[in-house]
Amino acid sequence: MFNPTDGCAEPAKVAPAFARAAVRHGATLLECCAANCFEITNGAISGVETEVGFLKAEAVVVAGGAWTSRLLKPFDVSHPSLWIRGSVARTALLRIELRKLVVWGATAYRQRADGRLDIAVSEDGFHDLMLDSLAYGHKFLPLAIKNWNLLRLSVGRPLVQSLMGEFSDFTTHRTLSPRPDWWGLNRTKALFLEEYPDAGQIEFERAWAGYIDYMPDELPVIDLLSRPAGMIVAAGLSGNGFGFGPIVGRTVSDLIVKGQSVHELQPFTSRRFQ
Repeated sequence: MFNPTDGCAEPAKVAPAFARAAVRHGATLLECCAANCFEITNGAISGVETEVGFLKAEAVVVAGGAWTSRLLKPFDVSHPSLWIRGSVARTALLRIELRKLVVWGATAYRQRADGRLDIAVSEDGFHDLMLDSLAYGHKFLPLAIKNWNLLRLSVGRPLVQSLMGEFSDFTTHRTLSPRPDWWGLNRTKALFLEEYPDAGQIEFERAWAGYIDYMPDELPVIDLLSRPAGMIVAAGLSGNGFGFGPIVGRTVSDLIVKGQSVHELQPFTSRRFQ
């Protein structure tokens, strides 16, 4: 599929650019600062207890990505997301010019302006088994059965860390940077070379990975909760957050200011999992 209006961007540049724009418009940005708990007064949100102290607030947006289910747990809000590990690698210079973004089969790739290629494992559902796997796994059974040949389960260090309670403390892991899936990346490279044999030998210069907050129906949660009042959830975008980010931000802004959105949000309510 070719769409001439599509574009591409560098997440490492876009996210800080949005942050700087927010600051220019009056936002205060606190980096490396954990939100430990929320304060509720008369059934409504009244503030957040953070590492730098208490922040008074009449509205709180929970957009914690993979951490969201843990943040919402004290409020009995069902947010059954599982952490799916996504891996990307950057190659050395290619001998061919490929100025397009492509996702096909088990491969996703884009050539950078400098000639290097960003290539990702696009279809494998790589899940590190944790305590959440036991708590929410049954909700993922229909999706798992449908995509069983694409699902990969790992028993390793994340399970031990989960059993030790490391992921229950928001200060233990400031960032979620798991080990890249080298098996998947090498398989993806082989599939790419089947499609583009003229690319020649491909060498990886670097690789990185992160956790996607995946939902059982692959749809996000965008919801203004009734209890506690003033709390908004924007999470579970299941790997599509970079593209959906701007419209989700606008929608959340409307929920804060107007208490409603022009968009139909019923399919994205948290209540669908209860």
